[in-house]
Amino acid sequence: MSGNCTVIFASLLASLGAFLFGLDIGYIAPILECWSFKRDVAQLPDWEDPSSKIPSGTAGFVVGVFSIGCISVSFPLVSSYFLDTWGRKDSIQLGSLVFLLGCWVQARANSLFAICLGRLISGCAVGLLSTVVSLYQSELAPSHLRGNLTSLYQFMITLGILVAAAADIPLVGREDGWRYAIFLQVAPALVLLLGMFLLPRSPRWLVQRGRTEEALAVLQRLRDEAKAQEEFKEILASWQSSSGEGSWQDMSQRTRQLLAVGVALQLLQQLVGMNAFMYFGPRIFRILQLDENRLQALNNGVNCISTLPALFLADRCGRRSLLIWGASGMILACCTMGVLGITGPPGKEMGVKAQATVGAVFFFVINFAYGWGPIVWVYCAEIFPLQHRSKCVGLTTMSNWLGNFLIAQVSPVLLESLGFGSFFVFGFFSLAALLLACWLPETKGIALEDIQSLFDQKFGEPQAHKPAPAAHVLGNKTSGLI
Repeated sequence: MSGNCTVIFASLLASLGAFLFGLDIGYIAPILECWSFKRDVAQLPDWEDPSSKIPSGTAGFVVGVFSIGCISVSFPLVSSYFLDTWGRKDSIQLGSLVFLLGCWVQARANSLFAICLGRLISGCAVGLLSTVVSLYQSELAPSHLRGNLTSLYQFMITLGILVAAAADIPLVGREDGWRYAIFLQVAPALVLLLGMFLLPRSPRWLVQRGRTEEALAVLQRLRDEAKAQEEFKEILASWQSSSGEGSWQDMSQRTRQLLAVGVALQLLQQLVGMNAFMYFGPRIFRILQLDENRLQALNNGVNCISTLPALFLADRCGRRSLLIWGASGMILACCTMGVLGITGPPGKEMGVKAQATVGAVFFFVINFAYGWGPIVWVYCAEIFPLQHRSKCVGLTTMSNWLGNFLIAQVSPVLLESLGFGSFFVFGFFSLAALLLACWLPETKGIALEDIQSLFDQKFGEPQAHKPAPAAHVLGNKTSGLI
């Protein structure tokens, strides 16, 4: 298998961690309405009544406890321990193993406590996987493929949501069908756990741990000889020129500025309101007096398909262009929905007005899916120095989960109080996203070790210490490896 084929295979397999994330998002809502779930887990006395429902506070906690697990493990002090000590590869395997445990607890649950415990465990697994997968992909990929391969993370989330929704349709209406829907998640988790044994460790993590000979061997497996030697010199020079032990106290002013950029990217990815459509799309379509289930399924399909362009364009058009065009499209869609809402409830004027509103929803989803959905993960996986990369990626990922939780809590309140005027709020954050995208430098085709210099120009300050040329840094100690 050629080097590029190995990298592509590794990125595809690792992205199953994102697929598990999507499956868990996609399966839960229909299961909460499943009659056998209401009987066996929620233990509702009127479970046979189709109109019976789990109390909204309880249902909200069942859904939200997953995010609590994600936030807990993506917390930098936790995630950086696994990413730095265990390594990227072992962390992915640990995440898949914990996810299997969460599936087993959920599928065998006979109480709300058990289902919440299982979802908390699964959330811990996804919290780790969401931190490490895009990082592993970016550290293995060559510069000219890094954007495409890291974009797989977001695509696999959308694919997981779509697959889970499709699997729920024939299963949740059956006796214990919800248990089978959860057990289906075991298959990709097992493939991820076992398949990772075939994949290499991150060469950058190996250098970080002082295992330089192994790092060079991995690069020689993934690149041709000349490129492997060149990249190895760059990684080693960058690592040996860094100072401190990688603690928060050692973090330079430049790295803190990059961290602020990463946190802003991840928060805005959530605050633009995409998950308002994913979590509360049926409620929006119900206001329009339309078939909410059919349109939400179509919305999930649009989201998945519209992520595909990022896989081809991230390393052709560049990250910055996709973010700018995506944010511009989201602003237009939000303004359209807001104006339609102000001029009167769309549901009272069926026909053109309702169709225009649905079209605006889909247009928003399309522009998010090829832009701010995947590209934020690409940026956050590549802009930080190796010495602090695990901590910074952990904090930016946790910011994403915090934004996710905030949107889940605030969106229903906004929709109830402002109606379609809520989309002016999301439009404001989309405008902030556009302004940030216009400021960002383009990282397409730039080696990971050289990306900080792009931000030096943006922040208007030269870096106090630049990496010494590789030949001077390597010295006699490693000359035998090169």
